Amino acid sequence: MGKKTTKKKSAPADVDQDSRELYTLHLIAGATGDLLHRFAAIAATQFSDARFELVTHTMQDDLEKLQDTLDSLEGSRPIVLHGLPNTADKRMVRRVCVSRRIPHFDVTGPLLDFLADCVGSLPDNDLSRLHQIDATYEKRIDAMEFALSHDDGLGLRTLEEADIVIVGVSRVSKSPTMLYLSSLGFKVANVSISPETGFPEELEQINKRKIVAFSSQPKRLQEIRKERLSRSGAGSSAYDDLPTVIREVMAAEAEYQARGYPVIDVTNLTIEQTAARILEILKLSRS
Repeated sequence: MGKKTTKKKSAPADVDQDSRELYTLHLIAGATGDLLHRFAAIAATQFSDARFELVTHTMQDDLEKLQDTLDSLEGSRPIVLHGLPNTADKRMVRRVCVSRRIPHFDVTGPLLDFLADCVGSLPDNDLSRLHQIDATYEKRIDAMEFALSHDDGLGLRTLEEADIVIVGVSRVSKSPTMLYLSSLGFKVANVSISPETGFPEELEQINKRKIVAFSSQPKRLQEIRKERLSRSGAGSSAYDDLPTVIREVMAAEAEYQARGYPVIDVTNLTIEQTAARILEILKLSRS
């Protein structure tokens, strides 16, 4: 019986991995397992004296497939986390793990019990409803494909189809932020501007409420550009010349103000923080 299994390793980079105990975290999910993997990855980062190998078993939507997965669990010091809605599936995991002395935890169990107490009724345990999660997953894939075809000024003809349009000079984290937001299901485009190219006219033809501009402290931007050129083997140029970068940033910010674009200074922000600012400014919900 076929099953999907993907391996993702999580361990702090500043600790000698060879000196720490290795644990294999088996994540068993009835659908894509994306949320379960995120929870496990976050938890794994909090144990600096251990390292974890995350193995995700997705689409465990019938007992025969689940049995095959449980019988084939391998790895060092295996641990099982599962997010299965069906009661029979939960019982099977418990039975096999107890017999094999594998620690196990039902991620959905405490949450479902808590909500059941709140609403005064038992959960339906309807496995078919997990396909709603799959539909959301497909939407995110569509959004990511949109992002790839609208990166760095591509796809200007269909710019109006975007939920979010990021505008900014070179090397202000437009592409990483775009890809992060697209992973949440938003259709995002980013448009790079420069003194040579200016602002494309397509920006004037779309709803201004979709647009947000990125800026950065010139000194930090110059350092990023210089490092970029150094890695590529290119010499210094106007691209990483500090006085030139200062003029470029000032001119861009003046144009943002003239056009009424909200501006985010990304200098000291993580990608996640920048994305949260965008959603707040544009009044968009992750749901």
